[in-house]
Amino acid sequence: MKFVPLALSLLALVAASSASAASPNPCAIVSASDASTAIGVKVGKGKAQTLGLYRSCFYSKGGKSLTVQTRQIGKSDFVKSAKANPKPVVPVPGVGDAAYSAAGGAVFLDYKGGTEITFLFVGVSPFVATQTDLAKNALKHL
Repeated sequence: MKFVPLALSLLALVAASSASAASPNPCAIVSASDASTAIGVKVGKGKAQTLGLYRSCFYSKGGKSLTVQTRQIGKSDFVKSAKANPKPVVPVPGVGDAAYSAAGGAVFLDYKGGTEITFLFVGVSPFVATQTDLAKNALKHL
């Protein structure tokens, strides 16, 4: 019976690996040039990694950074997850199937056709127009 929890844990890891593998590569959908424009400093190649269910790409220079995360998720789960972000959480129309700006602009969450793209900004507070331009460009690469 002790093997049941271990088996469930292994199954969860396989499911997480499969979900993140199905997600688009965030370094491919947001280029270094796009990241540079969004955070206002020239950055080099993004650092890719997998974080749980997310595939992640990290761009930084100095005290400014942009992390782009992708994952596969249903729309209702995306909306619930997006609304659980630090307040204020504001819907942003016209970007994908659903989009939200959260945490005073530090987080932008976008959803289209089963894929979530989350943009995390540190050291910069981009305008919503900058966030939506970045998200719309990323959606073209899905």
